[in-house]
Amino acid sequence: MNRRLLLAGAAGLLARPVLAQGWAPTRPVSLVLSFPPGGASDAAVRILQPHLQAALGQPVVVDNRAGAGGNLGAQAVARAVPDGTTIGSANMGTLAVNPALVRNMGFETAELSPISMIFNATNVLYVPASRPWRSVAELVAAAKARPEAITYGTGGVGSPGHLCGILFDHLAGTKTVAVPYRGGGPQILAAVAAEHDFGFSPLGTVLTHFQAGTLRPLGVATRTRAAELPEVPTMEQAGLATYEVLNWDGVIVPRGTPAPIRARIGQVVRAALADPQVATEFGRRGLVPWPTTEEAMAAQLASDAAKWQPLIRAAGIEPS
Repeated sequence: MNRRLLLAGAAGLLARPVLAQGWAPTRPVSLVLSFPPGGASDAAVRILQPHLQAALGQPVVVDNRAGAGGNLGAQAVARAVPDGTTIGSANMGTLAVNPALVRNMGFETAELSPISMIFNATNVLYVPASRPWRSVAELVAAAKARPEAITYGTGGVGSPGHLCGILFDHLAGTKTVAVPYRGGGPQILAAVAAEHDFGFSPLGTVLTHFQAGTLRPLGVATRTRAAELPEVPTMEQAGLATYEVLNWDGVIVPRGTPAPIRARIGQVVRAALADPQVATEFGRRGLVPWPTTEEAMAAQLASDAAKWQPLIRAAGIEPS
């Protein structure tokens, strides 16, 4: 995702007339998070929390509902009263990928209304320092020479790192083997221990390991280079045309939430994301603020579902 476009989008949103200032919650707001404390999603929500609280005039209480690949949290939002006092944070995997992986998610994505994106996290292709490859081309050559012998770590089936690996094989014409771990943290610990050959992880998670020399970056999964790794090419620049994996979180509310309430929540979220302090805190974690309209988030969700669900089926991954 082009950072200049994101900044331009944020500026455009700031220039718009202020809307929907008449609505305000009359009791505390529950902000349901679909993942446990400690990850990028949790950090981003907690950075936004005081800004949302100040703007809405009520306490905003973060409610971590982790489990089932984000489905438990999304289900809680879908079943909530659509009065603006329950909002949620869900990611691309939960909303666009899980429908191809889970037969019964406990909710339908149509039961949720999009409000705005929150961030995009730049995924980076890494290899342990002990591996010999110094470029994406060298890794691709090794994988082609040894089909189903080269392994990549993931944070679990359907995680962004898993999707990155599926797209890598699809575009490179390779057959590598996914090694799932119980989340991104265990994946990186295993990477440092050289338990797998390569992997993809959010920049904020692996940057210190690059700086320490325990992991080596080979490519970034966005269309533009990361400011923190200016010498590292994009996957496209490294030879895999059209390679892009977005790793976003967004704000959702229950279907049926009235338009004025949705507009007010969207206005508050976008204003918080435009705050320079929020951008600084996000940047420290490798996150790029991504304020959008409801329509833009819905369009991105539809685009990702159309991209990933066929690839998942083509990879032979059966829904559970």
